[in-house]
Amino acid sequence: MTAPWLSKRQRIARQTAADLAYEYHDAEVWLVGALAEHLAHTHSDIDLLVIVPTAEPPALLSRLVAGIRVDLRAVTATAVDEWRELLADFTVTRDDVETFRRVRPPLPDLTLLRTARQMTSDGPAEVLEPALRNGYRRWALADRCETAASLAEDLVGLTAAGLYRHADLVWDRLTVILAQAETVAADAPLLGEKWLPSLLPQDYSGYEDAPVPALPVPDWPHAATNGSPWFAPVQVRLTAALLSLWPLASTTAPDPLEEKGLAGFGWLPQRYTDGWFLRRGDVRVPLSEGELLAWRDAVARHSHP
Repeated sequence: MTAPWLSKRQRIARQTAADLAYEYHDAEVWLVGALAEHLAHTHSDIDLLVIVPTAEPPALLSRLVAGIRVDLRAVTATAVDEWRELLADFTVTRDDVETFRRVRPPLPDLTLLRTARQMTSDGPAEVLEPALRNGYRRWALADRCETAASLAEDLVGLTAAGLYRHADLVWDRLTVILAQAETVAADAPLLGEKWLPSLLPQDYSGYEDAPVPALPVPDWPHAATNGSPWFAPVQVRLTAALLSLWPLASTTAPDPLEEKGLAGFGWLPQRYTDGWFLRRGDVRVPLSEGELLAWRDAVARHSHP
């Protein structure tokens, strides 16, 4: 049975969508955000996206309907088509920084499209087809991996400078980013952090009473010298998230890396169109699938118990 406060929001969303479609002729109105993903609380707002066929979207103000705020945003159909084109083509290479910079700013818009539900007489219907949902997963996961790599770079610099209290704050932030990477890999949208406990994969064995799966306590003074077994879970979990989107062939055999030290503190994996690589700061080391497998196995062996 649907809770009364949720039924009320669903009813207001349907009615307001119908009013907007009438008010702006030929407009489509989509329910987006947390409520569209069946995530809401007793004080949640309602988010609606109005798609108009005109060259300029109208300026819409939020409305208060039966005591509940309805946040409105209007965009053109052309803008939505551009979002779809981005999701249809994940083409980024290790040296193609500009493409990634072009896509990362509209990621919140792509998240709206990922959560969008068209208001129909039969109830909300998903807007995004499976192929584009998968495109969203790749962009969103790549974004989280880039953020994780940036935080890892900060950790390397902070520990080298002896700023351990600062590193503790970055480590806490990395815990959240890693959990977000796992949620988008599991086909959840990249919504606000407050929704992480609901978005985490249900079969996650490490998820108990904590808001997100915890990471081990770091040993900052010896981060660069002891193999950093407490950092290995970050490497293992991020690799697993990437492999869920870019699985290796069943015939792939481990191919040990000749370079030493790549399993240590700060090194993280990434997967772009031109293949796998490890990164630490500005250093990028390309990997074959066999080398990735060997690297993953190596860091798993040194993972903190």
